[in-house]
Amino acid sequence: NDTGSPGGGVSTLNIELNAENYKTILSLFKQALIENARGYDAKDDRLNGNPNQMNIQSMYSDIDLDANAMETEFQASLEELLWFVNAHLANSGVGNFDGVPVKITFNRNVLINNSELIQQCKDSVGLVSDRTILAHHPFVDDVDKELEQMKEQKQEEVPAYPPGVFP
Repeated sequence: NDTGSPGGGVSTLNIELNAENYKTILSLFKQALIENARGYDAKDDRLNGNPNQMNIQSMYSDIDLDANAMETEFQASLEELLWFVNAHLANSGVGNFDGVPVKITFNRNVLINNSELIQQCKDSVGLVSDRTILAHHPFVDDVDKELEQMKEQKQEEVPAYPPGVFP
């Protein structure tokens, strides 16, 4: 009651909510969670359109750091396991393999922009050897085999002229 008379006054309270504030806060929390948990955001803006190699590498840098730490832990664990394997082989009479070097390799795959790599290979023609270019080309697994196939292809493309006749 606003008239100044005694009594119980009832008035309404209005609370205005802005939905954009909540969207912004939610977005910030999501980014902070992904960054602090060193996760991967598949909807990251850096991978929209045609991402270049630098964007791809920056996306996977945190994952790569975690993989490095995990690889170190696995190497140590596998060395301990190898000790037990060697002890079992020695106790079984198979042989003593202590001191025999064992190399444990962890292979990793990284996303690569193949079109960018192919363009770099094209741009390198004349600057570096064909063998080096083929070694870095994403479609080539065996450089020697590819060089042999290229040699055969060039021989097939050469037209056969009778002896003594030149083009």
